[in-house]
Amino acid sequence: MNLGLDARKRQQIVCGLNQYLANLQVLYIKIHNYHWNVVGCNFFDFHAKLQEIYEYIADEIDKIAERIKMLGCMPIANLESALRVATIKGAPSTNFSAPTIAQSVVCDFTLIVNQIKKLSKFAGQNCDDYTAGLLSEASGFYEKYIWFFCAYLTPTCGPCS
Repeated sequence: MNLGLDARKRQQIVCGLNQYLANLQVLYIKIHNYHWNVVGCNFFDFHAKLQEIYEYIADEIDKIAERIKMLGCMPIANLESALRVATIKGAPSTNFSAPTIAQSVVCDFTLIVNQIKKLSKFAGQNCDDYTAGLLSEASGFYEKYIWFFCAYLTPTCGPCS
């Protein structure tokens, strides 16, 4: 497919998309781990919220893999490759408190936001508006959850602290 993109720039975009895809694949498993293993008084809220997040990530994995295919390339589609390329690390299988999960998600989502904003800007500068739009939309999701989890982690001085 000729989408009017310079071949070298397209390859750079695909490389960035594959790294994002690899991070999503690792994050999908990590968020499931947290979903299954959250413990404590915030169990019900976190269990439900983490399901919303991993369902979003599953959809995002599909969108990004399909975009890579539209660009004429192959998406990372196995765990070994994803682990080699991903900058996000998994978490051990153990019980997790809600604050531990919240801090981890904030760190991982911040890494992803920085990654995709840079890639979105590069894609937009190189006439790949579709990729730039996909990434910009995703950034909004991650920024919203960074805000949610930071608000959760903020200490209060009232009776709820």
